[in-house]
Amino acid sequence: MNKRKVKGSSVERLILSLLRDRGFAVIRAPASGSKRKDSIPDIIALKYGYIMLIEVKSRRSGKVYISREQAEGILEFSRKSGGELFIGVKLPKILKFVPFSKLRKTDGGNYVIDDNILEEGYTIDALTRYVESKFSKTLDSFL
Repeated sequence: MNKRKVKGSSVERLILSLLRDRGFAVIRAPASGSKRKDSIPDIIALKYGYIMLIEVKSRRSGKVYISREQAEGILEFSRKSGGELFIGVKLPKILKFVPFSKLRKTDGGNYVIDDNILEEGYTIDALTRYVESKFSKTLDSFL
């Protein structure tokens, strides 16, 4: 296995472990480099009926790009599953989760995450709080 795949797999396993430690049921479904025709996100995380989909990208520095083809595939999976799609970005000393809706579309139809978009991404703890806010109930909802 080449170095890039090993690095990507280790980041996926790290995220899987972090989510599992926070009470998510998690499935790692890496498909990059496989002969699969359909694109599926690298990680599927479930908690109390909430479905979170994460495509993982690992870089040393710079912008993160997602091809139009890959984006179309994971967006279709998101639509079919009802899951919310995030891009997990691992840079040295940084792990952020960016909602796919925040990505910028390039003139060529690809998608990019630059430093400004990444800065707005969630840390693992902020992501967990965001997800838990989706299914927590206020006291007045019990009346």
